[in-house]
Amino acid sequence: MITISKIPDGKNWADAIAQYRSKGMRTNFYAAAEEFLPQLQWLSELKFDGGCYLFHEKEKQIDLYFFLEQGRKAEQIPVFDKPVLLEQVGVTKAPPDLAEWEEIGFVRYLQRKRLFLSARNVEKTERVPSFAKEEEAETILALMQQSFEPYTSALPDLDTLRQDIRENRVLAAREGEKLLGFLRFGREKKVSVLWQIAVAPDGRGKGIGSGLVQDWLVIERDEAAKFQLWVREDNPSALRMYEASGFLPDGRIAPVMMKK
Repeated sequence: MITISKIPDGKNWADAIAQYRSKGMRTNFYAAAEEFLPQLQWLSELKFDGGCYLFHEKEKQIDLYFFLEQGRKAEQIPVFDKPVLLEQVGVTKAPPDLAEWEEIGFVRYLQRKRLFLSARNVEKTERVPSFAKEEEAETILALMQQSFEPYTSALPDLDTLRQDIRENRVLAAREGEKLLGFLRFGREKKVSVLWQIAVAPDGRGKGIGSGLVQDWLVIERDEAAKFQLWVREDNPSALRMYEASGFLPDGRIAPVMMKK
């Protein structure tokens, strides 16, 4: 009988994750186990012959992580009262096998691909970027929530967004005093990463999005070695905007599947 259980001991759990990895098991769990220890109360696991599932409960969904021995097919999952999301990262030439998950009831939800731009290819311009103000945080968060799908967009909470604004990690575009768009970014070592960008409906078609991207490149070009972002493949206007700024695909793709 397969049973799902809470994880009582974080250290033993982290050691088990290390053992799974040492065996070369197939997985979509790429983070360090230690990063999840503060979230341990929201994690549960399901062990079975030849594999293990980890379930991370969030407000609107449950994220599924798996460890499967080579040749072991996906195991049926229990029924939950929230959608279950499964995201994998692969390469275009050898994409993840989605058919095995479709066999147990998952459907294809969306797919992103990763783009990059070398900082050496960013030209100097006379643009003067504008940063968001802390009093605009609630307006920016509302625009985020209107603009992004609710499950896999990794939207920040209000406190995190305010901290990012204080650290000049959020750019803004305005018409007078009215906020028309924003771009939120961060840095992973020498890589500058675009987290979210959105333009309000009454600001679209005015080049605001491409202007925010140029502002991001301008302020980070001397600090970062590379720029990076993920974009949905079903968003052709965004793809054209990034390509016009010089971004190219690096071969990484991230299909997301869902089971309700």
